[in-house]
Amino acid sequence: MKLAFDIHGVVDSLPELFSVISKLLVENKHEIHILTGSKWSKKVEDQLEKYGIKYTHHFSITDYHLSIGTPMRYSTPDDPWIDTGDKQQDEILWDRTKGDYCAEHKIDLCIDDTMRYNNYFSSPFARLWTHNNHKKASHKDKRHLD
Repeated sequence: MKLAFDIHGVVDSLPELFSVISKLLVENKHEIHILTGSKWSKKVEDQLEKYGIKYTHHFSITDYHLSIGTPMRYSTPDDPWIDTGDKQQDEILWDRTKGDYCAEHKIDLCIDDTMRYNNYFSSPFARLWTHNNHKKASHKDKRHLD
């Protein structure tokens, strides 16, 4: 089985739950793919370690687009965005990236907190509603708050 978990809004909203799930699945030879829009960094790895998250693969939207030469801009070092000069196309490119990754890697289920990504998934997608009174990070684009 292959599952994909988003970090921000999913893993960091229920770290104890995802720690148990990820540990059980990895110990039983299943794949856990950790997905993020942020650059993959020591900071991200430390966060996952702090939460006790076990994983077999990781994927960063930012790193992927940088690797294929997609123009990027940053309003802060941790806030990347695609910048081709066409805002509508930029949003589509960003929003479809996790869905494309999950299709390519034959992910059985992706859990994310951004509903609009569902439009670009051909594999199973579940939106997590935590209702734990944690507000979305202030750097999140408003499109991802609904």
